[in-house]
Amino acid sequence: MRRRRRIQLDLLCADRAAVLLLGALFLAGGAAGCAAAGSIGGEAGEALREYLTLYLSLAGSGGAEVSFGRVLWEQLCFPLFTLLLGFTALGLVGIPLLFAAKGFLFSFCVSCFCRLFGGAGLAPAVFLFGLPALLWAPALFVLGTQGVSSSFIMFRRCLGDNRAPAFLSGVYWMKCALCGGAAALCVALEYLVLPALVGASARFVS
Repeated sequence: MRRRRRIQLDLLCADRAAVLLLGALFLAGGAAGCAAAGSIGGEAGEALREYLTLYLSLAGSGGAEVSFGRVLWEQLCFPLFTLLLGFTALGLVGIPLLFAAKGFLFSFCVSCFCRLFGGAGLAPAVFLFGLPALLWAPALFVLGTQGVSSSFIMFRRCLGDNRAPAFLSGVYWMKCALCGGAAALCVALEYLVLPALVGASARFVS
């Protein structure tokens, strides 16, 4: 009984440390994304503005094509790589780097709309990036947290620590299944619902 409590305490401490690490790197990536978007100007800024204006114009008229394969890849690549890295000791480095990259991309995309269109760009940015984030962000952090914890256990075993606790439990797979369901809902949302919402918001930046 004492050993079981010790294992549970070790896993809890590892999860807390993983959440703090991933949250810090996600925010750091987000800050870098804001800075990168803020530095856009001149010809690059005008070209990006024209591209986004054309996209929103097509979305408003119903002419923007949405590729299911692209949506599927964009929504599943980060969760999938996070899940796979969690089965190796490389996840101790790889998963935090993935979170920093995700924070950068998310912040950069949102900031570009606000940088180029001002307050009017907030509406399409919320629909394009904010609504899906309500689904993918919790799922990604669950996968990332348990992935870093399991990678740490694998690292301990590589060093010959046979006392490292097991991590492939029923709870582990249940969390993976729930996160997979959230990712599927996110794909459905972006493919079926968001084009109409983005099209409706295009009038704010016209």
